Amino acid sequence: MSLSSKQQRLVVGAMTGTSIDGIDVALVRVFGCGLGMDIELLAHSGMSLGPLAADLRRAANGEAMNAEQFAKLALILGELHVEAIEQLSVLGKTIDLITVHGQTIFHQPPISWQLINPTPIARRFSVPVISDLRQADLAAGGQGAPITPLADWIAFRDANKRRAIVNLGGFCNVTILPCSEMDDPLSQIEGFDVCACNHVLDEVARTLLDKPYDDGGKAALAGQANSTLTEELKSKLLLQSNANRSLGSGDELTAWARAHCDEVKVNDLAATAVSAITQCISEKLNKSSIHEVILAGGGVLNAAMVNELSNCCDASVITSDRLGVAAQAREAMAIAVLGVLCADGIAITLPQVTGCTAPAPVAGRWTLPQVPRVQTEQV
Repeated sequence: MSLSSKQQRLVVGAMTGTSIDGIDVALVRVFGCGLGMDIELLAHSGMSLGPLAADLRRAANGEAMNAEQFAKLALILGELHVEAIEQLSVLGKTIDLITVHGQTIFHQPPISWQLINPTPIARRFSVPVISDLRQADLAAGGQGAPITPLADWIAFRDANKRRAIVNLGGFCNVTILPCSEMDDPLSQIEGFDVCACNHVLDEVARTLLDKPYDDGGKAALAGQANSTLTEELKSKLLLQSNANRSLGSGDELTAWARAHCDEVKVNDLAATAVSAITQCISEKLNKSSIHEVILAGGGVLNAAMVNELSNCCDASVITSDRLGVAAQAREAMAIAVLGVLCADGIAITLPQVTGCTAPAPVAGRWTLPQVPRVQTEQV
């Protein structure tokens, strides 16, 4: 059956990662349903969180807030999602579904909170909105993360290559996809968190450059890694990599950057952080017999990180852009796919990945658009 003859749906996915640096949105055309679907990324964009970012970071850092403040954060974030989705020029298109991840402000399984009020989104676009993707897995004893492996399977599987999809976000997480032609490939999909990533790099930039991130990795490229501090940070990262759990609140390692900001030059500290992080990631990947490493996420914009991973990994390293998926769009696209799976009654997590009870539960909280009240004739 050709793609054109399959059932088609237009879906939107929105992601706000733990780096708290913006909202990424993707418009995806879905052909077919369930795990047999094919997808096409039609458009994507990113939008700054503006002043809300500082308040969300305060919440994520555990600073005291009252119920009113949390409610306002959730509402404003929902309203900002409306603006971000409008940038995709979806008006006039028949959108079937919107899926939003929300902002993770706390994650220590079995408790995890992806903050957002999805009601403004459902009201503005008059379509169902799916959110709270992690809660069903957590309730079933899972870690609630990683949740993207099945979406990565749909987007990036290959008949002959064993691929690693590496998300360079606030935390680095990895999906390992088996060759799709092998027997029972879904049972062979792996997924795991590795270590803090952009959390550390961005803290160096905020502390020493007074910038939200090291633009293009220019500071790291201009610096020289300090071997002693590289080993110190790497030892902390390896503890995370070997912990076999999802990473979240308290794992950011931002204190490391602040503790050493007066010891070495800013460029050298940035280079040191990149060196330690890339060594930790590449050592993990090199144990997995990968044919191809596909990089995505905000860290792809850091040329120093991409260069070092390319040098350290045994497999060939490319960015997801080479496969038609912009590195900044990969997570939002994955969220869109996960929403479709939820709508089709398919569990989005894998027991061998999250540790949830098998069979994995169907996830997602639905927010339905308002429909006109039907007037009944009185008899």
